[in-house]
Amino acid sequence: MKRQDKKKEQNGSANGDNLHVSENQTTDHEDIPLVLVNDGAESATVQAKQRKRSRAISSVSMSSDDEDTKEKQEGEFTGKKSTMLHQLILNGEVEDVQKLLIKGTSVNNKDRSGKTPLHTAILSKQFKVVDMLLQYGADVTVTDDAGDTPLHTAIYVGSERLVTTLLRQAGTDVNALGRGSCTPLHLAAEMDNDVICKILIENSGNTRSQDETGMTPLGHATERGAKRSAAYLLEHAKKEDAVDYFLYDVDIDGNSLLHLAVNSGVLEVVELCIEYGVRIRQPRRHDKITAFHMACEQGSMPIMEYLVSKDPVICRITLVDVKGRTPLHMAASKNHANVVEFLLEREAVVDPKTDDRRTPLFYAADYGAVDVVKLLMERGADVTIRDIELQSVLHAAVGHPRAMEILLQSPAVMSLITEKDVNGFSAVHYAAKNGDTKNIELFVARNKTAASVTSDSLDTPIHVAAKYGWTDAIEKLMERQNPRILNLQNSAGRTALHYACSQGHDLTTETLLNFGATAERRCCEAVIGKFEDCVNWVDKNKNTALHIAAANGHASVVTLLLSHPISEITFNTTSDNILDVAVKEKRSTVVMAIAENDRWGEVLTSCTTGVVKTLQKLVEIMPDTVVVNYDLGLIQGKYEQKKVRGRKRTTDSGEKTSSQDDVNVAVRSKTKNAVDAPISSLALIETMTIYRREHCLTHPVCYHLLNTKWKKFGWATFMVNLFTYFLFIVPLTWLAVKTRAEENELCGFNSTASDEDKEDYRCTFSSVPVQILSYWVLILAIAHLLKELLSIVAKRLEYLTDGSNYLEWVCYVTAVIYCLPPCDCRAGLKRQVGAITLFFGWMNLILYFRRLSSYGQYVIMLSTMFVTLVKVLLLWMLFIMAFGTTFLMLIDKEPFNEFGTSMMTMFVMTMGELNYHEYFTPWENLAFSTLTNILFIVLVLGMPIIMMNMLVGLAVGDIDKIQQNALMDRYVKQVQLLVEIENSLPKFILEKIQVYDFTEFPNAPKTLKETIVDTLIRFDKPAVEDDGEEEEISPEMMNVLTRIDQQETKIQKMFDLLKEQSEMLKEIRQTTQENIEISREEAKQEEPATKSLFGVKDRLSFSPPSFF
Repeated sequence: MKRQDKKKEQNGSANGDNLHVSENQTTDHEDIPLVLVNDGAESATVQAKQRKRSRAISSVSMSSDDEDTKEKQEGEFTGKKSTMLHQLILNGEVEDVQKLLIKGTSVNNKDRSGKTPLHTAILSKQFKVVDMLLQYGADVTVTDDAGDTPLHTAIYVGSERLVTTLLRQAGTDVNALGRGSCTPLHLAAEMDNDVICKILIENSGNTRSQDETGMTPLGHATERGAKRSAAYLLEHAKKEDAVDYFLYDVDIDGNSLLHLAVNSGVLEVVELCIEYGVRIRQPRRHDKITAFHMACEQGSMPIMEYLVSKDPVICRITLVDVKGRTPLHMAASKNHANVVEFLLEREAVVDPKTDDRRTPLFYAADYGAVDVVKLLMERGADVTIRDIELQSVLHAAVGHPRAMEILLQSPAVMSLITEKDVNGFSAVHYAAKNGDTKNIELFVARNKTAASVTSDSLDTPIHVAAKYGWTDAIEKLMERQNPRILNLQNSAGRTALHYACSQGHDLTTETLLNFGATAERRCCEAVIGKFEDCVNWVDKNKNTALHIAAANGHASVVTLLLSHPISEITFNTTSDNILDVAVKEKRSTVVMAIAENDRWGEVLTSCTTGVVKTLQKLVEIMPDTVVVNYDLGLIQGKYEQKKVRGRKRTTDSGEKTSSQDDVNVAVRSKTKNAVDAPISSLALIETMTIYRREHCLTHPVCYHLLNTKWKKFGWATFMVNLFTYFLFIVPLTWLAVKTRAEENELCGFNSTASDEDKEDYRCTFSSVPVQILSYWVLILAIAHLLKELLSIVAKRLEYLTDGSNYLEWVCYVTAVIYCLPPCDCRAGLKRQVGAITLFFGWMNLILYFRRLSSYGQYVIMLSTMFVTLVKVLLLWMLFIMAFGTTFLMLIDKEPFNEFGTSMMTMFVMTMGELNYHEYFTPWENLAFSTLTNILFIVLVLGMPIIMMNMLVGLAVGDIDKIQQNALMDRYVKQVQLLVEIENSLPKFILEKIQVYDFTEFPNAPKTLKETIVDTLIRFDKPAVEDDGEEEEISPEMMNVLTRIDQQETKIQKMFDLLKEQSEMLKEIRQTTQENIEISREEAKQEEPATKSLFGVKDRLSFSPPSFF
C-alpha cells in the first residue's frame, strides 16, 4: 500500500517546479485552501519501473502554503514574461480581471510557458475567472508549450467542476491530444480519477485512443496502479463487449495488461486483470517475458503468491523468454532469495539452462547475489555446468568475493579454478585483469596452482596483473609460491616483467624484482660481451654479480657467470663465497647449478666453513644437491686446496683491490677452524643418519665407503663386542642354571623343606665351579658398567635417549647384586634377582642383533609390535578390571573369591581360556545366575573376540608398515654402529685402518673368497623406493607436462591437417596435368603451322604455369 500511496502522490504532482501557492482561494472542497499557480510547462520525463522505454508524463507538485514558500515563489515569478492579466488571475483579483477584459485585453494572450489566462485560471481553480474568460471568448482548443489544452490542465488539477464547465463549451475536443499524444482520458485514468473518466466517456471520450507508445487509457491506469479508474474502464469495456481488445498488445512492446499491472506493483490491479481473463503465461511480444517473469524479477511476493494460486503448476513448468530465461533466472539475478526459495519449494527446476547454457546460479554469481548463491548451493545446484563460452560459475563470480567464497566451499568447484573458457583464460586470469585481490586470495588458498595456470597463449595470471599494473594482485598471487613462476614465458617469449616495463608500471616492476623476477640470460650475455670486466666488479660489501645472483636464486645467471673464463671465486665482507651465500639463503637451484658446473670443486674447497661442514649443511637443508654431487663424482675422499690467482678488481667506489687478499684471509680462517675442531671421517655420514637422508646413505659412494670400513674394522669390532657379551651372558646363565639345579646340595636344604625354611640358609664357598663363575660374571658385569660410564661421558644427553641403555644397566646392576656376596647358595631373594638378570640379559642380546644385516629387520619389527602392545595394554587392563571386579562381587567360589586371583583369572580368560563349566556351572550354585551369565556373554563377545582381533589387526598393520621401513631402519642402525665404532677407536688404531681411497671394478668377476666374505660380513644396502617422490610433482613440472600434452595435441592436429592438404595437392596436381595435356592436344589441332627461321615447321605452343 505504501507503493500505491507513493504512486498516487507522484500522479498527483506535476510541474512541481512551476507552481506557486496562494491562500484563501475557492476550491471544489472547502477543506483544501490551495491555489496551484503554473510558472512554466516544462515536461518531466519519468521512466517506468523496469521498462526499456521512457514516457513523458505530467507531474503536478502540491506545494505548502506557508509564508516562506509564498515569498520564494513570488520572488521566482518576478522578472518572468507574463501579462498583467495572468498576474491578476494568480492573485485572485476577479474584479480587476473583469476590468481588463472589458477594456479589451486579449483573452488568449500567452505567458512565458505558452499558457493562456484560461490555463492559469484553471491551475488556480478560479472558477469565477474561468467562467468569465469563457464568456469573453477564451479559446478552449489552444495548447501551451507542453501541448496541453485547458481540458488537460483541468484534469491535472483534478477538478470535476472545471472539466464539466469546459466540456459544455462549444469547440472543446474531449479527445484532444496533449503531451505524449495523451488524451484527457489518458490523464484522468493514470491519476486514478474514475469520476472524471466517467464524465469524459459520457461526453464521447474515446477509450481506444492511443498515445505515442501505443497505450490506451486503460493501459495508463494499469501501469500507474490506478485501481479505481482501471476498474471503471474495464467495466465499461465489458459493457461494450470489448474487453479482449484491451487485454493484449497494450503498447508498442507487446505487453499484456497483466504485464503493466505487475509492473505497477499493486496487487489489486493484478487481481483485476486476472478477474477479466488476462492469461498469466501470455508472453510479451518482443522478448517473450511473461508477467510471472516480471513478478519474480521484482521480488513481489504477494503478487507471486496470487499468480501461483491462480496457476498452481506455473512454477513446475519451464516458462522461458526469448533468451531461454526462466522466472528462477530473473529472481536469482536480483538477489530475491525469498522468491527463489518460494519457487524451489514449488518444485521449480533448480538448474534450468538458458540459450547460452547459463543456470540461475550463473546469474546469481554474476550479479553478486550472495543470498541466492548460498540458497542454490544448499538446494543442490550443479556448480560444474559451463556455458557455451566454456565459462564456469567462477568466471561469473569474479568481482564478487562474498559470492566467490560461498562457491568455493563446494569441493566440486576446486577443479574449475584452473579451467579455461573458449578464449583460453581461467577465472584467475579475469580476477587478475580486474585487480580483484580478494578473489585471487581465495583462489590461491584453495588451489596452489592457481597462480601458475596458463592460458592458451601461455600467459599466467601474473602476466595479466603485470600488464594492467595491479601490484596488490601480484603480491597475492605470489603468496606461498615458487618465485620461478615469475619468469615463465608466454608464447611470445615474454615474462611478466616485460609487460610491467612496457606499460610503464614502475611499482609493479619493483615488486616483481623484489619477488625474484630476473632478466633473460641473453641479456646478461650481451652485457658481458660488451663489458667483460664487470663480471668481477664488487659493491660496498664486496659482493660480485655471482654473489647477488646466488643470493636471489638466479641459477641460470650463476651458471653463465661461473662458466665465464675470467670469473673469480671471491669472498664478500662476511667471508662468504657464492656457495656459502646460496646455502644461507637456501637457494637449492643455485646450489644445484654450482654442483653441475665444472668449477664445483674449486667453489666447495674455498668455503670458509670447510668442506665437511658445508656438505653437512647441504645434507641438512638440501639433500638432493648432495645426491647430484655424488652422481657427478665430484665429492672425493680428500680435497686439495687449489691455487687461486688474484686479479685486480674495481669496486663501486673506484678502489683497486685484489681477490687474492680475500682468498688468503678466508683460507687462514678455514685452516684455523680445522685445527681447532677436528672432524671425523664419517662426520658427513653421521649427519645423514641424524636427518635420515636415505637417498644419500644408499648412494653408491656412501655405500662403498661404509662397506669398506665395515669390512676393514667394523664387523671385527662388532664381533668382539658380541663375543665379550657372550662371555658375560653364557656364564651367567650357566651359573643360574647350576645353582638352581643343585640348590638343595649347595644350600643344605631338605627336599621336604617348605619355602619359608629356604629363606634361612648358610653362605658357603665350597663349590669351586660356582665360585669361578660368580667371580667371572662379577668381573665382566663391572667391566660392562665401566664401558657404559665411558659411553655416558662420550655421548652425554644422547646416551639417555636410547632405551636399550637402560636394559643394559638393569642387567649389569642386577648381575652384580646376584654375584655379591659370592655364596654357593642363591635361594630366596637372590633367585629373584637372578631371574631378572637373565631376562634383561637375553633381551639385551636380542637388541644386539638389530644392527646385523640378517636379523636386524626382524628385531625392529618385534620391538615396534611390542610398543603397539603397550599402547593397547592400558585399555586391556581397564576391561580386565571391569569384568574382574564384577565377577568378584557376583561369584562366591574360587577363584573369584579374592581380588588378586579374580584379576589373574580374568586375564587368562581374555586369552580364550574361558572354562565355563568349571566356573559358572551349575547355575544353582551361583548367587546371581542371570546377571552373571549376561555379563559372561558380554565378556565372550568383548574380550576374546573383539580384543584379540583388534590386537591381530594392529599387529598386521604394524607388519605392513614395518616391512616398508624395517630395512632402512636396520641400515641406519648399522651406520650408527659403524660411526660409534670409529669414534670410539683410539687415534693410533684409526691411522692404521683408515681408508683414504677405494677402487672398484664392478664388472670384474669375484673370487670364491670374495664371494664368501661378502655373503658373511657384507654391509647390506636396502633399496629406496622413489614412488612417493614421483607422486609429488611441483607446479612448475605440472605446467611443463601440461604444455607438452598441449603441444603433442597441436602437433597431431597439424600433422593430420598437413596430410589432408598433401592429398588435396596431389589431386590438384593430377587434375592440372590432365588439363594441360588436353589443352596441348586442342592447340595442336586448332592453331596453324608456322615456319621458323631455320625452315623447320613447328606450331605455336605455350607452357602453362605449374603449381610445382
